[in-house]
Amino acid sequence: MQSKIKKVIIAMWILVIIFMLGILGYYYIEKYSFINSIYMTFITLSTVGFGEVKPLSNQGKIFTCLLILAGISVVIYALGQLTTFFIEGQMKNYLKGVKMNKKISSMKNHHIIVGCGRTGKKIIEEFINNGLDFVVIEKSYEELEHYVERFGDCFHYIIGDATDDETLKMAGIERAKVVLSVLATDAENLFITLSSRELSKNIKIVTRVIEVGNTKKLKMAGADIVISPLEIEASRLFATATQSDILSFLDIMSNNSSLQTLKFASVEIKTNSDIKGKNLKEAMIPQRTNLIVIGIEKKEKTEFNPMSHTRINAGDKLLVLGSLEQINSLNAIANGTN
Repeated sequence: MQSKIKKVIIAMWILVIIFMLGILGYYYIEKYSFINSIYMTFITLSTVGFGEVKPLSNQGKIFTCLLILAGISVVIYALGQLTTFFIEGQMKNYLKGVKMNKKISSMKNHHIIVGCGRTGKKIIEEFINNGLDFVVIEKSYEELEHYVERFGDCFHYIIGDATDDETLKMAGIERAKVVLSVLATDAENLFITLSSRELSKNIKIVTRVIEVGNTKKLKMAGADIVISPLEIEASRLFATATQSDILSFLDIMSNNSSLQTLKFASVEIKTNSDIKGKNLKEAMIPQRTNLIVIGIEKKEKTEFNPMSHTRINAGDKLLVLGSLEQINSLNAIANGTN
């Protein structure tokens, strides 16, 4: 779509240049006045058939033939591009893209997903199911067409090359909370990591690594979390093959639809929360939200399976397990908006 617009703009600029050359040609070759040069150029390029201001010299006639040939060629090309632009519905898509870019420019603390391969699609589904704000960057529109048709204007995306800094800026990299890079090669993910860290010092960068040996390089480039699907798969296969209890638990989690809705979350306690300064027993989080408190992340350490007398301070993060609705309830309590 952008290439079509560029072609139309280029054709218009060429036509302006030809018009200027026509004015200069009549001015110097035929010694016309400036106004007469504009008039002759206009009637020549428009092919309206009016007569000359005065009889043309042989040089003037040759110049006029070349001017007509060049002008008609550019006009036909420009009209062809404009016709294609409107007939193929690209004008509608362009306006839709402008509207979406405005929405993206107003987003804050959102997530950026780079790549829409098999892993990217799974991540997109998770974000949609959890109602989180995100922008997808993908080179091919065909990869995103399913989501665009399904979710319409609610699905935010940018068609472009994420290795280009301008594309990351369009996605709001300076205002985003997290960028997830799941491109096909480690080199591409490394490039995204470097660019993201350069454009935003505080953004959290999560990336996939194909070759485990490249993990250190991605960390050095600025990635906060580097995930190896190969290691995760190997660990799970080993655990399920050697520990029957874990295998049974995973089967239960996979086959029980009610358990599949459970999510892990980390919720930070703000200074105006009513549970700040209380211990777990006094906060009564399970009673108020039905969440399971797995641990408390403090500045000095993370306590798992905390005791009931463990005190909750501002800045602590509660590690909990529950449904999205229950997690949202805890967020309201933690922010003091309940």
